[in-house]
Amino acid sequence: MNTQNLQEEKLYLVSFGNSDQYILRDTNSGEKSSLMRIETELNSFLRNKFPDETFAYFTTPKVEDLGEVAAEQYSSYRKLDAAAIEEIKKVLVREVRDMESNDSLNSDAPYANVNPAAADIPHILG
Repeated sequence: MNTQNLQEEKLYLVSFGNSDQYILRDTNSGEKSSLMRIETELNSFLRNKFPDETFAYFTTPKVEDLGEVAAEQYSSYRKLDAAAIEEIKKVLVREVRDMESNDSLNSDAPYANVNPAAADIPHILG
């Protein structure tokens, strides 16, 4: 009997950023886990689209180990598969763009580069 193939399968509820939650079954841990590979794929994808941004919030998985919970309770959740990853990518692109827009709106750009001479207008006009 080969005991190496009898690794315990775990059931996880996973989301990235504000994506939907997905079910993931995995028998590996650490760098061999599906989550690590997916996180790396999402980081690479976003880095190609937004080279000047950081996105740890978006690509770090939020994971709930479902432990001994019966899988039937989560039968309505989609599996974290290739199609789900493509949907997550769309959600994350929208979120990063929203973040960039908010950063731009919050920068006070019209007031950020005040001309020092213009700042002394009361004395100039006075």
